[in-house]
Amino acid sequence: MTPMNIFLTVIAILVILYILISIRKNKLSPANSFIWIIFCIILLVLSIWPASLDWLANLLGISYPPTLFLSIALVILFIMNFIQSKKIEDLQKKIIDLGQELSILKDKKSKK
Repeated sequence: MTPMNIFLTVIAILVILYILISIRKNKLSPANSFIWIIFCIILLVLSIWPASLDWLANLLGISYPPTLFLSIALVILFIMNFIQSKKIEDLQKKIIDLGQELSILKDKKSKK
């Protein structure tokens, strides 16, 4: 194992531990951390067995294996961005609904 592989393995393990500790302390929900854990597991597998990236790239017909890794990372980040955007949209709708309800309640209270 090269020093870079050891470094990536340690980083992946530390990030997984940090995510699990954050879930345990209720600082992060399991649903939000699922993609991060998947990404760290992929990084862990690729750092322990770097030949697996070459094998998978050859299987998919990609001539330069690091391109596959960057493509996987990009897809994961797009998925995470989409999920977060969807949650933000839902929260914005709830804020508008709460504002409207508050206005109605204030209006009813002022008429009494």
